[in-house]
Amino acid sequence: MEQRLTPKEPSSWGRLKRHFSDAFSEQFEYRLNGFDAEGINRQERQRFRDAYSYILLLLASVLAPMLAYDLYTGRLLLAAASLILLGVISANIWLLRSARRAFLSPTLLLLLGILLILFAVARGQQHSLFWLYPLLAGLPVLLHSRRAMWIGMLSGALALPLVFANFPAATAVVIGVSLGLTWLVSAWLVFAVTEQSRRLKDMAITDPLTGAYNRRYLEEQARHALEGWRRFRDPATILLIDIDYFKRINDRYGHAAGDLAIKQLVEVISHRIRGVDTLCRFGGEEFVVLLKQTGREGALSVAEELRRLVESSKVLPEGSMTISVGVCEVNAAESLDHWFNLADAALYTAKRMGRNRVEMASQGATQRGPRASTVPDWR
Repeated sequence: MEQRLTPKEPSSWGRLKRHFSDAFSEQFEYRLNGFDAEGINRQERQRFRDAYSYILLLLASVLAPMLAYDLYTGRLLLAAASLILLGVISANIWLLRSARRAFLSPTLLLLLGILLILFAVARGQQHSLFWLYPLLAGLPVLLHSRRAMWIGMLSGALALPLVFANFPAATAVVIGVSLGLTWLVSAWLVFAVTEQSRRLKDMAITDPLTGAYNRRYLEEQARHALEGWRRFRDPATILLIDIDYFKRINDRYGHAAGDLAIKQLVEVISHRIRGVDTLCRFGGEEFVVLLKQTGREGALSVAEELRRLVESSKVLPEGSMTISVGVCEVNAAESLDHWFNLADAALYTAKRMGRNRVEMASQGATQRGPRASTVPDWR
């Protein structure tokens, strides 16, 4: 009897770890107007709320036992300060859970929590100093690296005089070194994990041969551009670029020369386009340039310039390499596939008209038909 394998349901601890990882996957940084900015997508807002909630829960887990101890020992001033800060934290958690904007930044709240601990130490409650450890360990995880660095340095500058004033010199040195190591080790681990995550992300969205973005990343960016046109009428244009007679280049000079020609083509295009534009390898010898905030005239100008630059560059051992370009504005597209199909039809027209030229897509154009599984003659 055939057995069906069903995925194992993750445990509660596994779901919590995944939720925490997703919340801080983009090096969380607070933005004051994040919730009322129309351009921020829903997933990013949700990640912000989740990350902020973790920061608030960390603060609450530190302040709650401090509050209980202060009430038990009759330190009413410290208890009142802890209670007020816990109230602010609870109010922010409630606002975030209600999909509303919190009224204090996590950076300020963390700083207030650290100052409250130092105030307790200054009032003779020496054991409160050890509540700094979880906060210092959490700073690099919970905040953008620059903010974590500044708060860590400020905390050290304020804590060290209190440490030496309330402890013997040898004990104060050990405490100061351990506080610094707590922050440094946490920061190093966060940096290592973030760097590894960045490398894996780069591998997932870039072409290994050329370093240009891959088709998966292109479709994501083009989808955002299409949504930007529908919502805000932001112009955008794609250039579908194909190397003319690339099969002949491979046959004559070899595949190594063909790969080198592709890489040099990417360099030529990359040096011309802007930082906000996106260059992607669409497949084989095809490339797409997504020009943001660019209409028909600007896109045609860029396409013609790219065509001339490639033709004049010495990419091949002999002669010159040329490209054909199909241009299509986002306002002509009904969907993402339709946008690419229109650009492909314009590229086919450029090939049919003699190659080494630029053609603009027309709204009535349709795709020629399914792409052949082998390299067609007109390429």
